[in-house]
Amino acid sequence: MKKQPNKWLLFSGLVFQIGILIYIMIHLGLWIESQISLKNKLPTIICLVIGMLIIIYMIRKKSKNFY
Repeated sequence: MKKQPNKWLLFSGLVFQIGILIYIMIHLGLWIESQISLKNKLPTIICLVIGMLIIIYMIRKKSKNFY
C-alpha cells in the first residue's frame, strides 16, 4: 500500500508558494505600470487576478490527490 504524504506538510508548503506568487504578480503589475507610465492600477489588478487564478489551480491540483 502506498503511503500518502502528510496533508499538513503538503499544504504548508503551498502557503509559501502562494505568498511568493502574490508578491511576484504584484511587482510584475507595478513594473508594467512604470513601463507604460500609467497612473491607474489596472495592470497590477490584472496581474493579481491572474495570480489568483493560478493559485486556485494550484490548490485544486494539490487537493485532488486526497479525494
